[in-house]
Amino acid sequence: MMKFTLMFVVAVLMGAVSTHAQPETLCQVSKSSRLAMDQRDDQRLQCLKQKAAQINVDQCLAIAASFEYSNNAEEARLVCLYDLKKVKVSFSECRKIAASMEYPDSGDDVRWECLSRFNKKITKSQCQHIAKRMSYPANEERAGVFCQQ
Repeated sequence: MMKFTLMFVVAVLMGAVSTHAQPETLCQVSKSSRLAMDQRDDQRLQCLKQKAAQINVDQCLAIAASFEYSNNAEEARLVCLYDLKKVKVSFSECRKIAASMEYPDSGDDVRWECLSRFNKKITKSQCQHIAKRMSYPANEERAGVFCQQ
């Protein structure tokens, strides 16, 4: 037992065991590896999906920010919205994910997801705030009507 405890302490000190790994160290792929950018992003995405059961939204978004291609980062942010198992995404986290989206289409899709997921739990003012953040005028108008109901 003493030997196991000593080995565990050494492992923790060396960083081999980490219960609170920093987001910037999670799912990193060295640019000096001989992989192409898309291959590095593929490795990051695979890692992110494996870690989805253990990380929170902020960690997930930090990993997504490390992607080299914006379309891959966008896909990673959707993992943050739909696939995290450690925590249920809160309304404020949903809004944070929506704000981090780079493309108008996916950003509006996430805003709609926030509205539909939390429509019974948010105020009319919060609903309208999201509606006004829609990228496309038609979505903003439709969301405004949604918030009135």
